[in-house]
Amino acid sequence: MSFTNEERPTVSVKKKNIASLIEYCIENKIDFTVRSKSSADDFDVEFIINDTKKAIALGMCLKELKMELNGLSVTPVAAIKASKKVLSAKETGLTTGHGIVAEGESTLAFEDALQFDLGASN
Repeated sequence: MSFTNEERPTVSVKKKNIASLIEYCIENKIDFTVRSKSSADDFDVEFIINDTKKAIALGMCLKELKMELNGLSVTPVAAIKASKKVLSAKETGLTTGHGIVAEGESTLAFEDALQFDLGASN
């Protein structure tokens, strides 16, 4: 799998955190390039990934190391949960009970269904 039309994923890393990221890449055979930034303590690490499984594993590692890819706009889970609106049964058109009520109807859909008495003997 080759993503030649896409730019390679990069992450900005401080000098104190770069050792753990490089160690992870070496252990998992992920090709990478390290470039220094304008300041002496910051580095850009560019990953060369051709395998989907390695990409997912790298993403999980970056999350564990509390790093984020450059240019990746991800909405945090907390923001999604905070903006989620809970709809009432009236807004969704669904009700709870013994059957399904179609929108605009007041009778149960399974009202005429067969009924079985499991306690009766044959």
